[in-house]
Amino acid sequence: MKKSLFKLFLMGIFCAFIAALPVMFPQTLALSPVQHIVLVIFVFGALCWLFEPIPVYATALVIISSLCILVSDSAVFPLRGILKEVDGEHMLSFKNILNCFSSPVIILFLGGFGLAIGATKYKLDVNLARILLKPFGNNPKFLMLGIMAITACFGMFMSNTATTVMMLAMVAPVLSIIKKDDPGIKAMVLSVPFSANIGGIATPIGTPPNAIALNYLTDENAISFLEWMAYGFPLAVICVFISWLILNIIFPFKEKTINLNIEGEFLKSKQAYVTYIIFALTILLWMTEQLHGINSYVIAMIPLLAFTCTGVIVANDIRTMNWDVIWLVAGGIALGDALGKTGLASVLANIVDYSQYSNFLLIAILCSIGWFASNFISNTATANLMLPIAVAVLINVDLSGGFEFSKIIMILAITVSFGMSLPISTPPNALAYASGYIKNQDMLKAGSIISVVCLALALCFLNVIS
Repeated sequence: MKKSLFKLFLMGIFCAFIAALPVMFPQTLALSPVQHIVLVIFVFGALCWLFEPIPVYATALVIISSLCILVSDSAVFPLRGILKEVDGEHMLSFKNILNCFSSPVIILFLGGFGLAIGATKYKLDVNLARILLKPFGNNPKFLMLGIMAITACFGMFMSNTATTVMMLAMVAPVLSIIKKDDPGIKAMVLSVPFSANIGGIATPIGTPPNAIALNYLTDENAISFLEWMAYGFPLAVICVFISWLILNIIFPFKEKTINLNIEGEFLKSKQAYVTYIIFALTILLWMTEQLHGINSYVIAMIPLLAFTCTGVIVANDIRTMNWDVIWLVAGGIALGDALGKTGLASVLANIVDYSQYSNFLLIAILCSIGWFASNFISNTATANLMLPIAVAVLINVDLSGGFEFSKIIMILAITVSFGMSLPISTPPNALAYASGYIKNQDMLKAGSIISVVCLALALCFLNVIS
């Protein structure tokens, strides 16, 4: 308790310093009163997620509550009246803030949780693990490589969140075999979200930031599916392999072999058949979204509807869902939305005068800003914030040295997906954190190293293809 209070005290001092920056440097960081308050909330939330003086889900609620109380149209009196008079254009709607709990991402999470519950109850996860992991032998290192390869392949064509839910369910039998004090168990858990995030860069449909980038790649800047894969796929393969090496170094396995004798057979009850069919149908629809046009968030409703109506999931199962993770994700959504709608994200991104830098350094700065931001807010929100700013910057820059607008936008979208240092960085990270096998510091240590290496590799690849 004392340690947490001390952390909060130090964080309060730092936040006070951040609050004073716009006053100390008004020309460099010219913020409106609302933007000023949101900046302090952002810094406080980021520090809480980093050092955990309070639970991460509590931090999310602090952020949501602070936004509603301090900068919304329902802010406390007399602050509401003052802000309306001096900075009404940047004030947020409390309804929009609270809509973070009804975001499509939340529905995707609930659908994934439903799939995981059904798969676990009717032994589908055990049987899938028995079939898919058998070819990779008993060495835990190569078993983890197999898990990462399978996860990345699924992540190329379906939601990273759905991929992580499915793979964590498949990996559960393996984790139950590894001793709890073996550091390798952390590597095994972290390998799933990291490879899911990385796999998504391989195709234009692999992750939302890629799809957002395609909106800017039209007419003479258009890029085909295969052209994207020609860059994204080899980069994804290399990044997955490098991630595997890093995880083995940071969290080495004590055990030399794992006797993966996963036994069992597919159940044949009515609910089991429903589980098998809905599980396969949901994944198939996720993987073929570009063909039928049904959004992945809508598809996530299918297992919830089918499982609850047929008794696969009952009320007690719903109570066991990871609601703390839902709160965590909702907090990240609310924060990202606030940064965008108040204009603070644009202000922060344009602090630097880009005209004085070379093309490569300019691209590296833009990618680094996007990568840094995506560690604290969703990759999708970051792409929505950064890509319009990047396009505006690049239009006013004379590109030379073989650098093309389309490839730069593509690399920006890809590097946003490498922001995966914290549980709140991406939904897959939050799901892995919810498993209980890892701590925030474990993800921060491994995720920071891996994401920085992947960022550097992506920039190197851009030099190669330019």
